[in-house]
Amino acid sequence: MAQVLPLIGRDREMRFCTALLDWVAPDRPAVLLVEGPPDSGRARLLREVAEVGRQKGATVTAEPDRVALVRNSALLVVTTDLAALARHPDSAGAGWQVAETHRVLLGPLPAGEVRRLLAVALPGVRAGARLMDLTRVAAGRPGAVVRLVADLRAEGLLRVVDGVAVPDPFRLPHRFRARLAGRFAGLSPGARHLVQAASTLRSPFPPARLGALLGGTVIGLLPAIEEAFEAGFLVAAGDVISFCHELARPVVEDSLPGAVVAALHSDQALRTNQAPRSNQASYSHRPPHANKAPAAARRERPVVVADWGALSDRELEIAGLVGLALTNRQIASRVSRSPHTVSFHLRQIFRKLGLTSRVELVSLLRRRENTDRSPAGNVDRSSAENTRRSPAGSAGQDPAA
Repeated sequence: MAQVLPLIGRDREMRFCTALLDWVAPDRPAVLLVEGPPDSGRARLLREVAEVGRQKGATVTAEPDRVALVRNSALLVVTTDLAALARHPDSAGAGWQVAETHRVLLGPLPAGEVRRLLAVALPGVRAGARLMDLTRVAAGRPGAVVRLVADLRAEGLLRVVDGVAVPDPFRLPHRFRARLAGRFAGLSPGARHLVQAASTLRSPFPPARLGALLGGTVIGLLPAIEEAFEAGFLVAAGDVISFCHELARPVVEDSLPGAVVAALHSDQALRTNQAPRSNQASYSHRPPHANKAPAAARRERPVVVADWGALSDRELEIAGLVGLALTNRQIASRVSRSPHTVSFHLRQIFRKLGLTSRVELVSLLRRRENTDRSPAGNVDRSSAENTRRSPAGSAGQDPAA
């Protein structure tokens, strides 16, 4: 049987729920909406509220996404899904339609509460600094922390040395990594592209860096940024953003071709003009001894060679508008075509350039701009233009243009 842990780190939220249960009256029903990302403990909070209600003598009706408590003819409904409550009102009891609605948000647990949770999940041992560091990949979500510890133990990756729990080797368990990959795949395309771009930046970084990389504004990227926060891939610390953990980067970078990852890292090096490194260690796929290679060898990176001459005039125009962070609908308005036609052109662009996402296209556009600013780049571009306008190049023209 799975270990049932006490509710940890939600004392303030439970006090609010208890106070709300004492506040409701026959003529003053209330609905409490419990919000939070997956693994934040919403279902667990509902169970705890139901238990408190029973202890106070309330009649409790519990369902997976709601708990209805009636005490002295006063109604309190606690739910994680307000829309589902509206679709099935009878299960919550009469009177909730005129109830006052309250909200409570289950945010990430601070490090001190995560340590308390680990102390209960690993009785008799102390969580070492390396284990505390590894739990950052759970983004402060109690459910994810518990699953991470369970997966570490199941795969034999957790040792106890002098009463201290140590992850050895220091890596993500396969099952947890698979969950992380599934969570990444479930993001919207815009949020996936943003997380892919963020995986190439050294943490922490200002939000403007993402805007510069993706060719948009922070305001325009805000929905994708919020989704990345909610999914736990990005975390905020003041006015900067960090990747949740260095070990999560490979999960994201596995969704990109290796050459594109190298190109994105190279693009960042150009943008920062080889800025001095911070004291924080940088992430690398290479083993430690690889960093000892000669400096000239370390500067050599594989890059994506884009054959811009393979694109039609219309495709080049649409690619340029993608670089301005316009949506397909906005691009369609600019070029007087339907969004479906724009989507078709984008598929053709991706196929001809060997790409899989807008992030990759934006990165290649930025590299092309940097190349065009150099004398050698101007020669190369002229050659490509001549090739594209030659009869052989015209054979690739898209009839839809």
